[in-house]
Amino acid sequence: MAGTEPVSPNATEETGKRRCACIIAHPQDDAQRARVQAALDNALATNDAHGVFVACMQLLPPCPARYEVVAR
Repeated sequence: MAGTEPVSPNATEETGKRRCACIIAHPQDDAQRARVQAALDNALATNDAHGVFVACMQLLPPCPARYEVVAR
């Protein structure tokens, strides 16, 4: 099934960043941010209040993974 492939354990080490572990996951790169923005635009166009809420929560900071310094 698409999107259910396991993430390699070294994926976070390769990028040097920690993955977001928030309840509502924040986008970690430009492609993810574009998908969330598209979801927000769609939710606004279809008057989906829950979709707007979730997309806004994903786009708004703070995300500890984004601001945490990773020790190597």
